[in-house]
Amino acid sequence: MSINSTRRVGVVVALLGAAALTAPAIATALPSTGSLGSSAPEASCSTLSTEATPNGWGIPFTDEKDQTASYSADNVLDKDGSLKLAVDGTGDRSVSYHSAGGIKLSDAVGKAIGFAERAATPTAAFQLRLTGTTGGKFENGFTTLVWVPGPDATPTADGGVHADLQKGVWWSTQNIEGAKDRVSVPLADIVAANPNAVVDHYGVSVGTGSAATSTLVDAVQFNGCTTNFAKKDPASGTGSLGDVFGSLFGS
Repeated sequence: MSINSTRRVGVVVALLGAAALTAPAIATALPSTGSLGSSAPEASCSTLSTEATPNGWGIPFTDEKDQTASYSADNVLDKDGSLKLAVDGTGDRSVSYHSAGGIKLSDAVGKAIGFAERAATPTAAFQLRLTGTTGGKFENGFTTLVWVPGPDATPTADGGVHADLQKGVWWSTQNIEGAKDRVSVPLADIVAANPNAVVDHYGVSVGTGSAATSTLVDAVQFNGCTTNFAKKDPASGTGSLGDVFGSLFGS
């Protein structure tokens, strides 16, 4: 298979996986989020997430509770492990979210969005679960915006960084102002058309479309926070590892 063909496979996998985000879910792991994902609690920056101490990362939605990710000792660009997103069958999906605290979408895009990935081809998707959009079918404006790696995405076979996604193109699981029919459009256009939109959760995923697909993700960056995924908690006294990953994005 050619490089272009394999990259297209990665894009299809990400697109199909994101299709699971077309309806709002009940959030049970976080207080008072409501059936449409609204009223998210204020989010703190989790600079480190490990198997024993996930620090807010996981799946707070009941209809996605079996789509878990796992922590791996395998590395992306550092030496302490990563988050593994893997599916074993065509109907599987693997995802992990963190609360965004209801930050305005217009504020969120003022800071870098990105993540590091290691896979044979770029595979993982980045998601922003929103409320407060206009033009959609849900009363509270629920939708999920999805970034998927395109043909020109950074190569990930040896580890790569998908940087400045806020400057890229995204598609919406619902038809809202500025984003319809699942056509990828500049995120800036969506922001301009939805001035009241807020981000309740953000996350990374791999979806259906292949009998066996996996990727390693690390250094997830959103709203000035970079999360380092590691297999184990650090030894006492080592301090936060979050700042280490700022250099991956040139910050």
